Amino acid sequence: MISLLTKRRVCGAYKISSGLIRGYRGLTEVKSLQNALPATDKTGNKKLVNIFRTSSIKNVRKNQLIDAESYIPILGWPDKPSMVMREVSRIDDNDDLLSSEQRAKKRENLQKFEVDCPKFPTEKLPSTSKFPINENAEKGLNPAEEKELEANLLEKLKDMAKRNKSRPNQPADEMKDNFVGWNNDKAGGAIMSLEAKESTPPKGSGSATPGGPPPPKSGSAPPAKGGAPPPPKGPPPGTPPPPKGPPPGTPPTQTKTTFGPLADADRIFTNLYGRHDWRLKAAMKRGDWYKTKEILAKGDKWIVNEIKTSGLRGRGGAGFPSGLKWSFMHKPPDGRPKFLVVNADEGEPGTCKDREIIRHDPHKLVEGCLIAGRAMGANTGFIYLRGEFYNEACNLQYAIIEAYKAGYLGKNACGSGYDFDLYVQRGAGAYICGEETSLIESLEGKAGKPRNKPPFPADIGVFGCPSTVTNVETVAVAPTICRRGGNWFASFGRTRNSGTKLFNISGHVCNPCTFEEEMSMPTRELIERHAGGVIGGWDNLLAIIPGGSSTPCITKEHASTAIHDYDGLMAVRSSMGTGALIVMNKDTDIIKAIARLSAFYKHESCGQCTPCREGLHWVHMIMQRFVTGQAQIEEIDMLFELTKQIEGHTICALADGAAWPPQGLIRNFRPVIEERIRKRAAEDQAKADALQAERFPCQTVTPCPE
Repeated sequence: MISLLTKRRVCGAYKISSGLIRGYRGLTEVKSLQNALPATDKTGNKKLVNIFRTSSIKNVRKNQLIDAESYIPILGWPDKPSMVMREVSRIDDNDDLLSSEQRAKKRENLQKFEVDCPKFPTEKLPSTSKFPINENAEKGLNPAEEKELEANLLEKLKDMAKRNKSRPNQPADEMKDNFVGWNNDKAGGAIMSLEAKESTPPKGSGSATPGGPPPPKSGSAPPAKGGAPPPPKGPPPGTPPPPKGPPPGTPPTQTKTTFGPLADADRIFTNLYGRHDWRLKAAMKRGDWYKTKEILAKGDKWIVNEIKTSGLRGRGGAGFPSGLKWSFMHKPPDGRPKFLVVNADEGEPGTCKDREIIRHDPHKLVEGCLIAGRAMGANTGFIYLRGEFYNEACNLQYAIIEAYKAGYLGKNACGSGYDFDLYVQRGAGAYICGEETSLIESLEGKAGKPRNKPPFPADIGVFGCPSTVTNVETVAVAPTICRRGGNWFASFGRTRNSGTKLFNISGHVCNPCTFEEEMSMPTRELIERHAGGVIGGWDNLLAIIPGGSSTPCITKEHASTAIHDYDGLMAVRSSMGTGALIVMNKDTDIIKAIARLSAFYKHESCGQCTPCREGLHWVHMIMQRFVTGQAQIEEIDMLFELTKQIEGHTICALADGAAWPPQGLIRNFRPVIEERIRKRAAEDQAKADALQAERFPCQTVTPCPE
């Protein structure tokens, strides 16, 4: 303890001595600068600049504050003392203890030695075209110019008063328009003034008097005696006319009330069943690559406006407006290239429309990629194709090579001056790669796992560049829309559900098929007209999955009245999805069918999100118990709550698509699940009673009545 105190004393003494030494050194440096400046000033330069001024230097000997001002010589200034050292009292100038006499005396002493100079004096730079120097900026107005300005202003105000005398109720906004806030006179000074606007006389009339009222219009009544003519009705001259009708890109309002069937002349996919040759020469005979150069020459904004006018919505399942999605790429260039990515990873169970386009009509897709790339400003396109589509990949690659040889792709595509390259990238069959950000990860060579959004692909997509991921059918219909017009495409289907669509019908129907039909047709008419109806008749129908495996199923009652479009299926608590109908008649075990879908989604989950990874496992386990009936009735509500906890709590929509089929099953077929659970419980009870009777036969004797 004693040694510690001794060390503290030594340390304190060292700090005091070091502080005194630093203060003394500072004072010595100031004095050395004072002695050095007169010796070096041999050129007669007596202009001095204050480089530092401080009142914190202490005189160690007298223990008083010293106010030090140091000057260094500079050219062109009047003579000033090179160094001044003044001793001042301890009390600061701002202290309240000073009397008024002391303050005045001290201020007088300070002003005596003050140097009047700018802080950073520099020579004026020469005037340039980019930064001109106004030579008259620092000058003021002469008394004569001021009087002239006041006279002109007063004269203009009098003219305005005469003009507005007959219009006392003139709006304030019009009065404001008669003035200009700032008037920069030729002398250079910015002077706040009120400057009246001069009225322009109409053509054909004489020159108007500078201060008088404007002449009346030809054919109008003469002004009343002593007053100005009445103000003209309508907007002031020079105002643009109001826009007539909706803004460009707005789909027209639908006036039809009945829809379908589609005429052959209105079909976009004319080789859907592969009855004709799919190569370039035959495709051009069917109308492909017709006037593509003219479409490209009209520009990206025209193409996007036509897509917006058509009301086209994404055909991959989400139903987002395509024109709006493509317009997200219209951003100022920042040096990064833009990419078009076509999602051909068709892995949704029950969906088989995109592979028909690629196999039998590949040139529609290739031409659509060129036009969509032009609309987005992209010079490179990628078609991400499912790995199992071997024949489709061969036909698509052959069509791309044909387009390159014909000059429709590559540099100066179609002779339009626009460069566009197209590549095919085959996937490995993962269902999760159908999600756009997961597809981008796979395209970059990484594991197919979705990204968080934002940032969206339109900002940071493939290789960190702006990208748009769109469906095969969405891109393939773009050339026909541009050729025949957006209004033509919007004439099909109800408002917000415009156009034609490829539908798939599979399951218990007489004729499973893929076909093109007008939107907004009744669901029952689609099945009976194109698929030959349900096996066993319409009354034998049990349920329909209307838009691919990820949409909730609907019952026969809903299917009888539903309109097959986005809004119509939403009204029956389902979704349009990809447009793939899966029909199930009464021979179907509906619980087992939905359990099979749950097993598929559990297997295809990437496992990145906990609700999807763990929740789908539990959904699969509970659905398997529902299939066998070895469950409790309370588990039905538990499963519904579990799917609600999964839905909307993950990065991508795979978990949502996995949660909807069990929700549709519980919503529409809950009595079927309860009946199976009770039946299994009764069977188990009967087996248990029989087993007990075999082990203890004496207990089967009924007791005697009391």
